[in-house]
Amino acid sequence: MSTLDTMASEQLDTHFTQLEDRLDRDYADVARPRLHAMVDRERARFAGARIHVFVPILVERRVRAALATP
Repeated sequence: MSTLDTMASEQLDTHFTQLEDRLDRDYADVARPRLHAMVDRERARFAGARIHVFVPILVERRVRAALATP
């Protein structure tokens, strides 16, 4: 039986997979494992958040900002 937490976790995983796909398209010169590590690192910063709905957006902004820095 799926719980609300399990469903939310699965949806977040889907959002992060889609995020990595977008980043991979937009930053083709960056290796996928590096993008994955960056996303995981930023995602971990929000692990204790009570509300996770905005976490993918916040993670994407932080990763893109890091990639834009020379």
